[in-house]
Amino acid sequence: MPLRTCVGCRRVRPQAELVRVVATPTGVQVGRGLPGRGAWLCAGSSACVEEAVRRRSLARALRTQVGEEAVERLRQVSGPGPE
Repeated sequence: MPLRTCVGCRRVRPQAELVRVVATPTGVQVGRGLPGRGAWLCAGSSACVEEAVRRRSLARALRTQVGEEAVERLRQVSGPGPE
């Protein structure tokens, strides 16, 4: 099974435990099958979203600015979940 690194906590995990965030022309979206530049975050972990935003690693991985609206959408998708 392929391993990926979360851009928030930097833990290496199987793809099944992560969600893929993709930079598209219409904004940032979550989806494993979407085309475009992607980054990985731990599924169900709002702490990883916060850490990726704080360290600017999400924007760096996607090579684009990540607006507050996109960050808010990621927070809603991730939920409180286990850290």
